[in-house]
Amino acid sequence: MKSWQRYWLYGVLLFFIFHLFRDITQDLGVKNVVTTTLVKANQSNVPSWYWIVFSNSYVIEVIGIILSIISLKRNKFGLVGNLTIVLTIYFTIAWLVYWFFF
Repeated sequence: MKSWQRYWLYGVLLFFIFHLFRDITQDLGVKNVVTTTLVKANQSNVPSWYWIVFSNSYVIEVIGIILSIISLKRNKFGLVGNLTIVLTIYFTIAWLVYWFFF
């Protein structure tokens, strides 16, 4: 595995762990810097199909964590590592659609 691939996987792993922690604490109603950063207050304009198709972030985060760990354990980037790139792009596009269009 190349060094950039290892850095990528550790970065994805840390991001998704942090984001999962953030989502859980948000759902529990904890208010702090982590849970209130980059959150839109008005979600009334978001259509219901968006939440079903794009924003099931718990599933995306867990899959990203699992794929990163698998790839790091195997010490091979391969298909699993490439899936982390696709998943991160998907997650980023979903967030951008939410942030700028809804």
